[in-house]
Amino acid sequence: MVSPLFTKSFWCIKKTNFLLYILVLFSVSEFLTKLLDFYEVENYRVGVIFKVCFISFVFIKKMIPFSLLKDLFVLGGLFVLSQFFIDTNIPLKYKLLDNSLYFAKYVFIFLMAIFVAGLKDHKQTIHRAITLILVFLKINFVAILLGVIFKIDLFLTYGYNRFGYDGLIQINSHASYIYCFATIYVVYNFIKTKKTTLDFWVVILSSLMIGTKTLYLFYALIGCYAFFYFKLYKKLVFYISSFGLISFIIIFNENVIAFLNTHFRALFGLYHEYGFFTAITSTRNLLLVETLSLAFNEYWTPLNYVIGGGFFSELRTEMAFIDLFLFWGVLGTILYLFLYFKLIIRYYMHHSFLRYAIISLMVTAFLGGNFFTNAVIAIYIVIFTSFFKLNSKA
Repeated sequence: MVSPLFTKSFWCIKKTNFLLYILVLFSVSEFLTKLLDFYEVENYRVGVIFKVCFISFVFIKKMIPFSLLKDLFVLGGLFVLSQFFIDTNIPLKYKLLDNSLYFAKYVFIFLMAIFVAGLKDHKQTIHRAITLILVFLKINFVAILLGVIFKIDLFLTYGYNRFGYDGLIQINSHASYIYCFATIYVVYNFIKTKKTTLDFWVVILSSLMIGTKTLYLFYALIGCYAFFYFKLYKKLVFYISSFGLISFIIIFNENVIAFLNTHFRALFGLYHEYGFFTAITSTRNLLLVETLSLAFNEYWTPLNYVIGGGFFSELRTEMAFIDLFLFWGVLGTILYLFLYFKLIIRYYMHHSFLRYAIISLMVTAFLGGNFFTNAVIAIYIVIFTSFFKLNSKA
């Protein structure tokens, strides 16, 4: 039984400190859940407890402005209404119960953004939160290195047929998006200061060792920006490095091919059987066709196109924007993206690199899943976004 004294003290926590506590607890719960999953211990997702506490805190402290509350009410109404019209032969209460979790995941980032925006000593708190994140990423870098060197299965991103170590982070999609935003942060600071830091190299090297296609695609897009921004085509070192890399691949081509076949066997298998696009999307293109056929031909009524008809146990493509449409429909998607732009994306519009980076991230999210429904990464997104918001006013 929870002590009344603990309960009272919990709700009396200062809002500024609460952000830092939640950040630490989210990071710890990530690894704890990963540990429990790895050893196949039955658990109830400890992270869910912290998320419920956060949502309760925000509502009890009456931190949600009426304008957002009204928008959330509209989204909630569309969600409930959509469940009435999905023809799945499942009782309504079970459909609502199954999908209410995803509704909460979708709107979680809005609650987090409003909470952080309302903090006193906002600038100081954001810088402290950034420092905490960078400390965590350094610790995770050590875990990733240990995984690579000693082949520690616990730290694997995927499994035995693909290269990648995400360290203490539970799921590959969490690692991908956390490091995408961290990359935007360190590259932005590099562009501003023209100096590399330990944090810069920790984030870049970690991202390359995590091994997700999302990160590799994002880095390819960021590389294109760097190529033209820093005018690498005019620098001799670029051509020397390129020549050295190509020469290495040619000389050690058998070793390179053996490495790729060993560590990316699953991707090569998909490529040979289904083609390049299926391999690069991890069969999401096949799932897309199957899911849309199921939704349009069996589950949806004409009204669902407007208000959505999310039933993610069966109707999910793992492609962020497609799933957004499936869950919210045309009307809900427009409102959701409006809120996302208002609270997140617009703070990347004041600098050319940030604009390019956030668009690149949206491109990678289109081909990957769990971006909008990823409650774990919401706190990281909001903290990094708040940093760019402060810089836009500088």
